[in-house]
Formats: sequence, C-alpha cells, structure tokens
Amino acid sequence: MPANPNREFLLELSGLVNKRVKLSMNNDRIYTGVLRGIQDNSLNVVLADATCDKDYYYRVFITGRNIMEITLADEPFDLQGLASELSQMFQPQNVKVIEEAAIIQVFDRFTVSEEGVKGSGPISERIQKIYDKYKAEND
Repeated sequence: MPANPNREFLLELSGLVNKRVKLSMNNDRIYTGVLRGIQDNSLNVVLADATCDKDYYYRVFITGRNIMEITLADEPFDLQGLASELSQMFQPQNVKVIEEAAIIQVFDRFTVSEEGVKGSGPISERIQKIYDKYKAEND
C-alpha cells in the first residue's frame, strides 16, 4: 500500500491534466475534452474543447460532486516502447524510464516525454530523429 494513498490519488489525477479525458456524470451525460485543471479539495474540473452529445464547449467547468467517473480517452504514450528504441542507439544503461514523471532520461542530460525532446546538440538531434520516427510509426 502506498505511504499516502490520498497523495497518490491526486498525483494520478494530476497526471491527466492536458490529456483527453471522458467524464461520466451522475445525470448520464458524458463529456469528452482536454482536462485543463482540477481543484483538489472538491474535484471540480475544467475541460477545454469539450463535447457532450453533439454540443461543443470551448471551456466547461464541472462540479466534482456531479462526476461519477473520469477515464483517459486516448491511449497513453508508450514510454517503454520508445525507451527500447533509444536503448538500441545509446546502450540500455544510458536510457532510464521515470514512470512517475512520464519521462525518459538519456545520459542523465536529455529528457524525452510525450511532448518531445529537451536538450541541444548532436545527441539531442539523434534522439529527436528516433522520437519523430517512433511517433510517426505509432500514431
């Protein structure tokens, strides 16, 4: 059991920020949109580019007490798969997956996430090429 289950719950939930989620409401409505924010004390949320039935909402604020279920609408990014590709080029001991942060570190200097590669120089450019190829093959 985690040391602080409440903290773990909030970490998991905050990991959904900026991802496409589906909210099932207690009135049988379903909203799908990009989770932009959460109030941790009430679980009120804000969705961007949301749809419900055939209606579109640029932003919609939803009261936490009305939410029955929150699910990730898109498949999560496969960090392990990308790490495997990177390990073929840079040796496995130089590629570390940090699941909690949803990142891969290469040589402890370059960070790779679903959003891209952080770092500069020739090695960063090689990582970027592997990242681009992996994204193109898996989208």
